[in-house]
Order: sequence, then structure tokens, then C-alpha cells
Amino acid sequence: MKRTHENNYAIYLLTDELMHVIYKKVPLIDLKAAQLIVQDRMYLQEGREMPVLCDIRDVRTINKAARDYLALEGSLWIKALAFLIDPPVTDDLSIFYMDTHPSKTPTASFVSKSEALAFLAKHTYKN
Repeated sequence: MKRTHENNYAIYLLTDELMHVIYKKVPLIDLKAAQLIVQDRMYLQEGREMPVLCDIRDVRTINKAARDYLALEGSLWIKALAFLIDPPVTDDLSIFYMDTHPSKTPTASFVSKSEALAFLAKHTYKN
């Protein structure tokens, strides 16, 4: 199964084993945007817990309310999370996220997509 979806803030690519969320270049990710991003991801996942690859290379600004929402409510159904980053901006965003929102979900940042996928592959895809 392969499904795609798109909204004003992100493009979603779903396979049987992985959810890939590619954030679009927008001026700001605020709480309303974060809620839509999570709602659409969860709709596609249909309750299945799985690894998620978030390509945040085009993200420039995300406010605190959005960061908090993504870290808490936005982490539901995520078995492992890999950020695809483009230093220095998105590197700082991902470090801030991981440092201020500790989670039991394995989470890491990568410049290389292949390294991010290898990290996610270490985690079981089955429920």
C-alpha cells in the first residue's frame, strides 16, 4: 500500500512500513498548522504505530505552542522519529525539540536520508 496526501504545510508519503512527512517552506508553523499536520498524518496512519521520517529542511520558524503540540499530541502513533535536517537552522530546531521535550520514542536528527532510514529500520515496523 502506498498513499500520498498534501496540505498547505506538508506532503505525506505513506507505505506499509513508514510515514514520510515533508514540511513545506512556509513562513511559520503555528499551532493551527501543527494541528493540521498531525491530524492528516494520523488520518493516513489509521491508528497504526510506525516509524516517521520528518523532513524539516525547509522549516524556518515554529512557535512554542506548535512545538509543544507536536511533541505531545503529535507524537501519538510514532514508533521512532527521524528528523532530516539542513544545518544550521533546522539542526537548531531539532536539537531544541529533543532537549526540551524528552520522549520515550527513539528520536534522532540526520543530514543524510539514508542514515535516517537506517536509524528507523532498527525499530520494528509491526504493531
